[in-house]
Amino acid sequence: MTVRFVLPPSWPTLAGTDLSGLACDAATVGQALAWLVEQHPVFGERIFTGDRLAPWTIVCLNHTHILDPATSIPAGDHELQIIPALMGG
Repeated sequence: MTVRFVLPPSWPTLAGTDLSGLACDAATVGQALAWLVEQHPVFGERIFTGDRLAPWTIVCLNHTHILDPATSIPAGDHELQIIPALMGG
């Protein structure tokens, strides 16, 4: 299953590199996210708190909100969107 990442506009600056076209093969959302963090460790604290998805980051597979990193990725090509949650008062 090929997963193409759609990342926040500020993340290329954090990574210090162009992130367009970033993709990997993964069977679960967690595997895809682990690959991303392996490639760019600076994203780890933005995506995870321990072994759970961070509450301040929204992860969507093909525009469907994912809460469990063990969620399977079906065969085919997919997009994994990572969206910083907006907070305020």
